[in-house]
Amino acid sequence: MTKTLRELGEEYLEEIEILDEKIERYRKRLKKAFEETNSDEIFTVQRLLRVFYKQRYEMMETARTLLNYYS
Repeated sequence: MTKTLRELGEEYLEEIEILDEKIERYRKRLKKAFEETNSDEIFTVQRLLRVFYKQRYEMMETARTLLNYYS
């Protein structure tokens, strides 16, 4: 099945929504770790959140490029 660039861009946007849900879950996990003063968990979750935010940024840039390719 061949997809257009617009369809691929829209798929990226759908994946970003899934990633946003994951980020929200980890933010709650981080809040809980701060409440429990669990430094190992805080470090781990902060590191993962940085990775997720970087992925989100890169996915958004790719989606924008694909959606606006012919504009």
